[in-house]
Amino acid sequence: MIGKLIFLCLVFMSTNRCYSYNQYHNQPGHYKIGSSYTINGITYHPKSYDSYEEIGVASWYGIEEHGTLTANGEVFHRHSITAAHKTLPLPCFVLVTNLRNGKKLVVRVNDRGPFFKGRIIDLSERAAKILGFHEEGLARVKIKYLKKMSEQLVKTNPHYKKQYEQTIQVRYPKQATTESTGYIAYFDDIISAKSIASKLRQHGIKNVRLFFKRDKYYVKVG
Repeated sequence: MIGKLIFLCLVFMSTNRCYSYNQYHNQPGHYKIGSSYTINGITYHPKSYDSYEEIGVASWYGIEEHGTLTANGEVFHRHSITAAHKTLPLPCFVLVTNLRNGKKLVVRVNDRGPFFKGRIIDLSERAAKILGFHEEGLARVKIKYLKKMSEQLVKTNPHYKKQYEQTIQVRYPKQATTESTGYIAYFDDIISAKSIASKLRQHGIKNVRLFFKRDKYYVKVG
């Protein structure tokens, strides 16, 4: 059994991810920093940051991973505005600037990766399209951790209050709906949703909208 699991991990590592197939269903996800982990011989150390900025290469993912679970237990949707980072807390917000065209976007980090040399962030397909590098596949970007927005996101969502241990093996293929298309985050109360929407607009993000569905207030872009 152990040999089979190792084999599966090696197969999926070739696509930059390691999967574990369990009977997961739609989940709201959870907050985590996580312990150190090693991928392809490199050890990463997730931690809480007071500030964080980095310049490097961004890539995007979404076709094969659509409907699987992210590293913090959410169902990944390729049309949501999310991203993967190797060490930032999950979830959190970062401001991504495409240094070629100047386009900016605030994304919610809820996954781990990318594990290719030189790449600093893996964006969802939707985010890559908004930032204007979907066709090219790669872009030189600057990312900035938005600490206050991130702390508010965790504080106002009860399911984020309990921390979980680091897990890399958390993806399960399932059909995802289009209801989450373009969403940044959701909240139990309208005040928190409006506050995040206001901060997004302050960072120059356009077409920020709010909508209410199934007892939650969603913040969407586009």
